[in-house]
Amino acid sequence: MRKRREENAHQRFKNEIAKSININIKNPVDDFLLHQLNSYIKNLEEKYKSEKYKRRNIFSILDTLSEGIILVSFNQNEIIRVDFANSFAKNIFTTENFVGRSLTEVIDNHNLIELTLKSFKTNKDMEEETSFYYPEKKYFRCQVKSINVENYRVIILLDITKEKNLEDLRREFLTIMSHEMRTPLSVISGYLETILHEPNLDEEIYQPLKKIEEEISRLTRMFNDLLDIERLEKNIGEEKRFVFFNFSNTVKRAFDFFKIVADKMSIEFEEEIEDDLYVFGNEDRLLQVVYNILDNSFKFTALKEKGEKKVWLRLYKNDNNIILEIEDTGIGIPSKELKRIFDLFYRVDKSRSRQVPGLGIGLYIVKTILDNHNARIYLDSEENNGTLFQVILPLKTKGETF
Repeated sequence: MRKRREENAHQRFKNEIAKSININIKNPVDDFLLHQLNSYIKNLEEKYKSEKYKRRNIFSILDTLSEGIILVSFNQNEIIRVDFANSFAKNIFTTENFVGRSLTEVIDNHNLIELTLKSFKTNKDMEEETSFYYPEKKYFRCQVKSINVENYRVIILLDITKEKNLEDLRREFLTIMSHEMRTPLSVISGYLETILHEPNLDEEIYQPLKKIEEEISRLTRMFNDLLDIERLEKNIGEEKRFVFFNFSNTVKRAFDFFKIVADKMSIEFEEEIEDDLYVFGNEDRLLQVVYNILDNSFKFTALKEKGEKKVWLRLYKNDNNIILEIEDTGIGIPSKELKRIFDLFYRVDKSRSRQVPGLGIGLYIVKTILDNHNARIYLDSEENNGTLFQVILPLKTKGETF
């Protein structure tokens, strides 16, 4: 009796195992179940080894990359856990034992932690620049991207130290050069102005001298822009010049000036400017924004060989914002260039755009001025199909206090 109970219990146990792993047993009394169970376990072991091998290979490949790669996950307690980091990324950790630990425990960079947390919560890819120190206090700058991959985030670190250092050196050189060149240019301009006012000056001499004066004026404007960069980046004295003003009138001034330019360049120029839209800011700087964008639109519309040549200037209110739009039918910008179009000294180096003089600082100045005004700028462009700039400024009602 006892032996029969044990056999029944053993048989029930085998049946439960068979049911749990979905094995169909024709004769449950025999040991066929054990054979199938053994095969099942071996298959699991082989799959595990195969997945482990693939995982190890993937990590080995990631380890050889010159970019930093960090794989993190996010639990319900809002703790970002580090699951993997390649050799480059390990340099920014404060400890060698980082796997399975919280990101805040192993890294000393508030920007990266906030970026990753925001990326998890919004379920959006994020990107920004930040700075790091190696454990031995070696400074470097990185472009950080946080990318969504199922329930994980892949943090990519691109070392841009060399590029940024070269940009700093170039900026410093050009700033010094601008200071040094402004004085001789002013002297030359003064002498030219005196000569050009001579009443008996021959036309053959007057025209070349007039051309020289125009080029000197262009160089002076370029040097002034270079000197502006440092002040704008550091926001030196900018907020002291903020006033409440009618931005509609400012934009109309820009339209009147460029209407003359449009006529000379045979470009159609239209405006739709809503009246009495007020902003709080630096009027000269925001006028500079409008001028720089319009200048860019006219130059690249003029390069268009065939089809309509037209520029639109629009200003209107939308909810709590003022929207400034400048659209053209010019040669457009290749999609791969769009992300860098507001970078300092960056120019779309195509054969057509080489015909336009400049240092690639106009749109950088635009972006910096708008950042100082807590404003945003968006760009939509397609090669050979024109460009649209959209600037969004906070709307202020006349009489509103600040």
